[in-house]
Amino acid sequence: MKAGYDYIICGGGSAGCVLAARLAEDSSTKVCLIEAGGHGRNLFIRMPAGNGFVFGNPALDWGYRTVPQSGLSGRRIYYPRGKALGGSSILNGMIYMRGVPADYDRWRQRGLEGWGYADLLPYFRRSEGARDRRDGWHGTDGPLKTEPAANFDVLDQAFVEAAVAAGHRRLDDFNGPERTGVARNDSTVHRGVRQSSAIAYLRKPPANLTVLTGHHVAQVMFKGARAVGVKTVGGDEFIAEQEVILCQGAFGTPQMLMLSGIGPAEHLRAHGIKVIADVPGVGENLSDHPDVPIQYGSDRMDLSLARFQRLDKAAALMANWLLFKRGPGGGAFFSAVLFHALDDPALPEFEVFMTPMIVDENLTSGAQEPTPLLQRLGRKLLVRGRKVARPGVQVDINLQRPRSAGTVKLASGDPLDHPVIDPNYFAEPRDLDELRQGAEAMREVMAQPQIAKYLTGALAPWRDVRSKTETEQAIRQTAYTGHHPCSTARMGGDRDAGAVLDNQMRVRGVEGLRVCDAAAMPTQITGNPNATVIAMAEKCADMVLGRPPLPAEYPDKETAT
Repeated sequence: MKAGYDYIICGGGSAGCVLAARLAEDSSTKVCLIEAGGHGRNLFIRMPAGNGFVFGNPALDWGYRTVPQSGLSGRRIYYPRGKALGGSSILNGMIYMRGVPADYDRWRQRGLEGWGYADLLPYFRRSEGARDRRDGWHGTDGPLKTEPAANFDVLDQAFVEAAVAAGHRRLDDFNGPERTGVARNDSTVHRGVRQSSAIAYLRKPPANLTVLTGHHVAQVMFKGARAVGVKTVGGDEFIAEQEVILCQGAFGTPQMLMLSGIGPAEHLRAHGIKVIADVPGVGENLSDHPDVPIQYGSDRMDLSLARFQRLDKAAALMANWLLFKRGPGGGAFFSAVLFHALDDPALPEFEVFMTPMIVDENLTSGAQEPTPLLQRLGRKLLVRGRKVARPGVQVDINLQRPRSAGTVKLASGDPLDHPVIDPNYFAEPRDLDELRQGAEAMREVMAQPQIAKYLTGALAPWRDVRSKTETEQAIRQTAYTGHHPCSTARMGGDRDAGAVLDNQMRVRGVEGLRVCDAAAMPTQITGNPNATVIAMAEKCADMVLGRPPLPAEYPDKETAT
């Protein structure tokens, strides 16, 4: 089968859905969005508390795994990535968090004109539909609805008060003029429903937008050095009269580029792939936020989200959500966040997530814990893991701008084989040292009476940690992914030898091909990437259609509140 379109978008993730919706606003164009997974409107995708039914589910999660990490005592790490329209926004923590202004200004300073904070802020605002924010930093009419985290409760408030007691600043809005401090975070949830990019942007696809699910793209087709379409695993061909745009994420996009003949020439030839363009930066510069969880026990099941994993309470939670879209089922389990800076408050080194229960997300470690009868259904609510959630508090310390860089390589020339992923955690010793300082700062917060009165103490391996060496050993034993991989096909200036894309997101060395997703991010950012990827897609749509960019803006701190 052959079908022709003006634009073909490969991958219906956070960027792909946005780009498809915006390109199709031009009624004279024919747009095709191709997604390997399903429609992304599963009940447990829509219900924020249903994350455990998505995470680790092979029908909805690509389930990538890293190679053994020498910096993590040889452990392999599980990388969940969404497999449906909405991409990883179907299983993320629903935290609405941008980077800090300095992140994007650094992009501009690296030769990417038009990518500074003032350039991106209009696109953040265009995308956002904030329920309770009315100032110069936020949008109120955009498709991506946001609201304060719904499950902010006793333990969340206690964490905030403990952080303030330990010297941290109380904030109201992380996406306003200040970042370093502690606050209730905003969520991508609206009236009790998760706002994946598919739910937010593709509620009613127009007639000129064709959305194909269950189609796994095998390669981009070229005529000479120009992309002319794509071929699927099933052999179908789709022709692009104007452009092909890859939106397959930090792992899928570099894999697709290499399968199509764009990447390090020697690596491609080793897998029998014809080289279209020798672009050494493809698959390089993988950056992630390493996450160190510290767990504290508690005997207060009544205050823990883990209580909803009991069958009767799980049933009540689901019924309340199904009937009214209310209650704990209608909110994310992350409600309180802390940003901690070692030196410069404008560039905090750590983002800390507080969870009012104890969980173990790494599906590559340990055996499945036997499940009590009353928890066999409930254990999949909120989070899915090898162990049942327990009462307590977990603080996840994410290092925001790590220096260690990893790679994504081909395992073979078969598009159905997962790529070889090596985040290379702690290859740079300073990353480990900074995380040690972050862990020490958070242990000070958790020792404050405002939160300590609810806890029975730190759990192994943190229980008896005292020295610098013991702290670093505990980090290596527990560190995990922060779920924020990026920069594997990054944008860069003309003098940047490692850049895969120019400042228009066009792939260097070929024509008619762009990348728009987290892989395109020039560097890691200080915060969760989803809001940034969506803003990038908003901006990319204007580039593709030849529209002038939205005028740059920067709110005055005194008048915009």
